[in-house]
Amino acid sequence: MTDQQPTTEALLGPTLDHLALASYNAWDNVIRYCYHLGARWLGGPPDLDIAFYFAHVELADGAKLEFLEPRPDQGSDFLRRFLHRNGPGPHHFTFKVPDIDAAMAEVNAAGYQIVNEDLSDPDWKEAFLHPKQSHGIVIQLAQPGGEAGWDDPLPLPPSPQARLPKLTAIKHLVADLGAATKLFTGPLGMRLAEEGTNHEGDYAIVAQGPWNIRLIRPSAGPYVQWLGDRPGRILQLQMEIDDPSLVPALRPGGIGFWEIPPDLNQGTRILLQPRSS
Repeated sequence: MTDQQPTTEALLGPTLDHLALASYNAWDNVIRYCYHLGARWLGGPPDLDIAFYFAHVELADGAKLEFLEPRPDQGSDFLRRFLHRNGPGPHHFTFKVPDIDAAMAEVNAAGYQIVNEDLSDPDWKEAFLHPKQSHGIVIQLAQPGGEAGWDDPLPLPPSPQARLPKLTAIKHLVADLGAATKLFTGPLGMRLAEEGTNHEGDYAIVAQGPWNIRLIRPSAGPYVQWLGDRPGRILQLQMEIDDPSLVPALRPGGIGFWEIPPDLNQGTRILLQPRSS
């Protein structure tokens, strides 16, 4: 869960850095997102003498995804518990902050509780909000220290997609739309781009840089059933790529959309459209 770019000096406030996806086999996600969809491989640890495996890939406009995989170590217990309860899929958002103490104080002042923190590593100080408080997704606050990353990661086979995929939206179903909007636009520093009501229910779009998270309180139908009694749950990622027809395991996903269903994509549903520009 650590990829320390940019440096602390470049951060002006909470900056959404990446969405982490957990699975039993991170490399399946690498193949899907890098080869089939065209993401850029950024790298991962060079050996497996680690508590858990993680790797990063980049989408268009600087959005990043992280892939997590448990290893046979106690440091992977949190991943094994998550996978046992939920199966593979979205695990957390990471917001990088310039001052972890100030960020935790702001979160506490807003009425949220830090459930775990580790400030011992000057290169990566972190604190977490529990998904019961943060609307079904773990929130990681992280203060990076200095330059980091991976030097010259080994190249992957070229993708048939000519350009990086563009993440256009993340649909996140929530039980309490007002509280979810307040969290993301308050201590997490995103802006409210739009709000309203449509056939899906009441919604609010919170945005920052390349990220657009569509928070939806579903009103009826399968979305209500899928959310169940959870405080929140990420429904899908929406992307534009050059040629969706080159991606295996596609199904029709509506007018102009193709779907990669979660059971064929490590627990994460993706809706694809051809790149518009």
